[in-house]
Amino acid sequence: MDLLLQKDAAAFAALFEEDGVYIDPAFGIARTGTKFVSIHHEKWHAAVPDFRADIERFLIDGRTAVIQYLGQGTFTGDALGPQDHRVEPTGKAFKARVVVILDFSEAGRVRSCVEYYDRLSMPNGDRRPFADDLTLDGL
Repeated sequence: MDLLLQKDAAAFAALFEEDGVYIDPAFGIARTGTKFVSIHHEKWHAAVPDFRADIERFLIDGRTAVIQYLGQGTFTGDALGPQDHRVEPTGKAFKARVVVILDFSEAGRVRSCVEYYDRLSMPNGDRRPFADDLTLDGL
């Protein structure tokens, strides 16, 4: 997780297999290969330079890991996403709960990384789906 937060895109991409894939369904992005994973990492940190992630849960089963984290930052940098649904910087702070599913190769490198979150809670979101004080008491 440390390499996700650091701005060293090459070091982050080195965690992936040469043909590894990073998928962000909310923005409709799939980056295949370490070159494109590195570019994606660079773009994210250029868009949200103060990004941080606090891990809430972590589960490993065989060659799969599931991580839940609370990501936050301020969208003050470059635009995000592909041209057909580009998101322009808003200068707004955001907080989003994210779940990442990682599948690893036998060599221990990332074959696939998929991040799930509610796009409305991200940098340009119109509303946040849950209050900050959300609890699961009584469920």
